[in-house]
Amino acid sequence: MSLHQRFSFQNGAALLDKAGQLGIDIPFTEDISVLFEKKSIASRTLSNRFAVHPMEGFDSHTDGSPSDRVFRRYLRYAAGGSGLIWFEAASVVPEGKSNAHQMMLTGANLGQFKQLLKKVKSSARQTFGPNHDPFCVLQLTHSGRFSKPSGTPKPQVAGLIPQMDGDEPSIKIFTDAELDFLQGQFVESAKLAYSAGFDAVDIKACHGYLVNDLLASFTRSNSKYGGSFSNRTRFLLETVQKIHSEIPDLLLSVRLNIYDGLAHPYGFGVSSDGSLDVDLKEPTLLIERLVKNGCSLLNLTLGNPHKKPHLGRPFDRPLVLSAVPSEHPLKGVGRLLQLTAQIQKLFSQIPIVGTGYSWLRQYFPQVGAAAVKRGEVSFIGLGRSSFAYPDAPKDLMETGRLNRKKVCVTCSCCSELIRAGYPTGCVIRDKTIYAKEYSDHFGKGRRR
Repeated sequence: MSLHQRFSFQNGAALLDKAGQLGIDIPFTEDISVLFEKKSIASRTLSNRFAVHPMEGFDSHTDGSPSDRVFRRYLRYAAGGSGLIWFEAASVVPEGKSNAHQMMLTGANLGQFKQLLKKVKSSARQTFGPNHDPFCVLQLTHSGRFSKPSGTPKPQVAGLIPQMDGDEPSIKIFTDAELDFLQGQFVESAKLAYSAGFDAVDIKACHGYLVNDLLASFTRSNSKYGGSFSNRTRFLLETVQKIHSEIPDLLLSVRLNIYDGLAHPYGFGVSSDGSLDVDLKEPTLLIERLVKNGCSLLNLTLGNPHKKPHLGRPFDRPLVLSAVPSEHPLKGVGRLLQLTAQIQKLFSQIPIVGTGYSWLRQYFPQVGAAAVKRGEVSFIGLGRSSFAYPDAPKDLMETGRLNRKKVCVTCSCCSELIRAGYPTGCVIRDKTIYAKEYSDHFGKGRRR
């Protein structure tokens, strides 16, 4: 019998029974009122504990400016009631885009981003009252190994990873001088984000993209950005420090991989003995320094979606032609919850956004509320679920429960669209647009 099984729980008791069989601690409570309590990030107070994760739509204009679909997506989030909206990855340089239609904030399109922020905040206030002001974070990134600015892969890395790169001769390895320049581009993008009206910026340090790549650059030699812990964390820490110094009113966040799932010397947060065991010593030390350098918010995740997607996104169905994981999805959910809980308890002074909730479908509020009550997380982050069910917080406010016909079913169709570089949304729950998008690109028979 396969260890991996699809979601089949008719009630919370069945979910907890399965967790018990697997030896996993899944917190659960029927009282979800804590999710509607206010929570502060530095000097800002948010209306509730719901957070939209940064899910890329790959539907911006080629100059990086928001298209009609981008406006539609974020206005749906705003009207859905989440207190924190984490905007998708925006490249800091054109050559760092993972898609020609990836978001990018520039001086030329600043006005369009201002309009987007204005409409998002106005829509939220109109729906939920003048005191509901969503906290908006813009994620800043360089795609590094996954750069594809014009549709053709143009990988740029801190160092080669055999299991990711093979013997590919065309991969560019950044020089220290080029990384110095990129650090400045992150700072300039942060200044533009502040001018646009964002409450915070996020330096993306997860899922194998450039900053995460640098954190695991053990094999990078003769470089101030590789080898030792202080060198490997230098780029991220100095970027945070410079943004905090130059734009003190802009809050800073980091979406951080605390476990890469790649064996040493190619993975961060992984045991140095060659196994794939988790080792939080370095992630913990990094977080301590991030907080000292001005970071006010963390968003924790795991793995690399191009290598082991189940670590960060437990699912019912893998991507087409991908292997089925050799673990139950609840094992992945539990890992995400438990590692986040360890960090949140160590750093109770800083709010942390957790992930891993989408697979739980209609039970994510009960699990999320229990984790918040236990001091194991501050905000409940939803990525794929936000594509599928952007108004989940609103429904919970109004009825106290979720509509089973609207929840994410973790079918991986949105991930397939993202991986292929096509405009992305929920194929199942937002089918007017994305079922057609999916069938146009893959054919009607591909989705299982």
